[in-house]
Amino acid sequence: MAEIRAPPVSDAGVNRAIWLNTYVLLPLARFLDRLLWRVLDPRRVARRRLDPDRLIKKASALARCEPRFHVSTEEIRRRLNAAADQLARASDQDALRGCAVGGGDLRVGLAAVAVLERRLTRQLVADLHVTRALALAPAHFATGPGAPLVVVGPPRSGTTLLLELLACDETTWRRLECREAVCPCVVGDAAAVANATRVAETMLAGQQVAFDAVKHIHYEAWDGPTECRMALENGGGAPYVQWWVFGLTDALDAWLEDDEARESDYAFYRRQLAAIRLAAAAGDAAEAASDDRAWLLKDPAHLFSLDALFAAFPAARVVWLHRDPRASAASLCSLLGNVWGMIHRRDAGAGPPRFRERVVEYLGKMLDGGLDFRRRNPGAKVHDLRMGDLVKDPMRAVEAIYAFAGEELPLAAGLAMREHVAKANRERKAGGHKYGCEDFGLDAAEVDARFSGYKAAFGV
Repeated sequence: MAEIRAPPVSDAGVNRAIWLNTYVLLPLARFLDRLLWRVLDPRRVARRRLDPDRLIKKASALARCEPRFHVSTEEIRRRLNAAADQLARASDQDALRGCAVGGGDLRVGLAAVAVLERRLTRQLVADLHVTRALALAPAHFATGPGAPLVVVGPPRSGTTLLLELLACDETTWRRLECREAVCPCVVGDAAAVANATRVAETMLAGQQVAFDAVKHIHYEAWDGPTECRMALENGGGAPYVQWWVFGLTDALDAWLEDDEARESDYAFYRRQLAAIRLAAAAGDAAEAASDDRAWLLKDPAHLFSLDALFAAFPAARVVWLHRDPRASAASLCSLLGNVWGMIHRRDAGAGPPRFRERVVEYLGKMLDGGLDFRRRNPGAKVHDLRMGDLVKDPMRAVEAIYAFAGEELPLAAGLAMREHVAKANRERKAGGHKYGCEDFGLDAAEVDARFSGYKAAFGV
């Protein structure tokens, strides 16, 4: 029987890929963009490079298996077509006008096509391996998902700080690492393992280059804890990242209207977590089952879909951070604007700022979805925490979370958390991230009015 294992991602492999991205691939894509943008129409390039049959064939060759995904091949084709069409429409419709930090327009270019091709290929490879693992060890995947601790909240509300604090406790929590979300497991021969490792290292390197560029705003290390969206998008699933990385929202809008698709993607996410445990135990189901730590998960985007989250994880314990939406909105505009500026070509035009419709509108959908869930499910296991309280006294906030979750904070973990807080305070004083609503064409009073119900409900 084929072995189920974790891809042996290495520091050396990721660092080589970081060098290649930094000094060869991205500069080359930007050079070609500037030189040939009048000749190489991004719409045609996108449709050719992102052709579903081409990507499926490529992923199958990398995984060295037949194209059997967790959903039908026709559904995979539909998802891939939606992603390609969305990128092409963004070019047609000037969807990114007014989305450059500091003013100006962005346009879809060759770099965006290359990055999306890489992401989609990686998603398909991950799906193929998890689906094979499910066929090989169905009993393992039939076990319950346990009671994960899930950190949510509007973006830029301290969710990353809290995740890093809680991840210091490796006795209680089993954190999701970036390398695992990128490729939960590998099933196959040595060539399949080598291919999956190369795909994962390339993806991790690309992410690291981006995080290094915005580290004054938000930072993740490729070998550290990460958000859930990377795994949720596997198999062409939850299209959060198409908004977060590319500034494109058509696919996200359609997904938010499709309850069945959301529940399906969260169910597959649960299976991916099971695959990660199995791969970490080298395919030994008994050893995987012996790790009884609860998953530690985090993603602001879960607020879009708390119904689907609780359907997949009925015993989940959710910690919801809260922050003044005016501050969250301005900070998020700064982060996403900087990310989009790395992916897209800056245009000479200077359209009026459109961050309200590209960012604040979706922050509103996120919080509205969370509030609606709370109204319909008053007994849901959710712990509320204001960002101000977390920053003011992190350890008191952590102790309250452990009490809520019914867990005990180990002494060694508490000491590690205090050290992490001290380090984070030093870094915060050394650096600085300055932003305001006026920097992104937002009317502060309008933002306050839009989120007045949320502000009143949680005292932010």
